[in-house]
Amino acid sequence: MAVHSLRPHQREAVDAALRALELPARSLVPEGGLRTQVIMATGSGKSLVATRSAEELHAGRVLVLVPSLDLLARPNLPGAPAVVRAR
Repeated sequence: MAVHSLRPHQREAVDAALRALELPARSLVPEGGLRTQVIMATGSGKSLVATRSAEELHAGRVLVLVPSLDLLARPNLPGAPAVVRAR
C-alpha cells in the first residue's frame, strides 16, 4: 500500500485522535470500547485521517459510518478493504 504524506492539519487530527484513544497505564479498555470522533470540513481528508489513525493504532477493525451508501464506493479511500454493503 502506498503511504500518503499528511498535510499539517491532517497530522494534527491524527495526533488528536490518538491522544483521545490513549489509555492510562495499567488500565483496562472500557466494556463499550474506545471511541472518538473526527469532525473536519468537506474535502479536508477525513478518510485519510481515519485510515492513518487506524494504521497507527494497529486497529483490527474499524467502524465507519456514512450518511450515504454511495460514499462507501469512493475509490479514494487509501488502504480500504472490500466493503460489505447492506441492502
